[in-house]
Amino acid sequence: MKYTTYNSTTQEVIVTGRPYPTSDGSRPPNLADDIHILEEVTEAKPTYDRGTHKLVENAIAYDTTAKTATRSWSAVALTQAELDERIPAHVEISGIKYDTSELSQNAFTRMMTLVSNAGMLDTDEVAVKDCLGVSHTMTVSAFNADMVQFGLYCYNAFHSS
Repeated sequence: MKYTTYNSTTQEVIVTGRPYPTSDGSRPPNLADDIHILEEVTEAKPTYDRGTHKLVENAIAYDTTAKTATRSWSAVALTQAELDERIPAHVEISGIKYDTSELSQNAFTRMMTLVSNAGMLDTDEVAVKDCLGVSHTMTVSAFNADMVQFGLYCYNAFHSS
């Protein structure tokens, strides 16, 4: 076990990560009353959705009554800016965030070829996944319209860089 030496008057940590200062576990002689030897306790990290939250370490809780220095964490909701940073490069068409990576562009091209060669009707339904992996169902007609916009967007992005 590791221990923290803590001054409750100044609320300062003197030293951390040390073994207990006496071999028999007794309070060291001549130790001021406001100096406490606290057992270091680490709580389990909470479960959380990494897509919407982040893990933040809380301030260490120094409890001189329980004689513990407890390290803990909290799951905190990501800000909109943090959420936006986690979304891959994409273009939003008809409410769907289409991934614009080269891999996704190739996948959509193959899917368009399959839909065309399979002779699917405009009213048949297909499913596509957005840049976050969420599946969206739409008609072949809507898919073809989205893919024209998607292709134009990717073409212009490629030629503007």
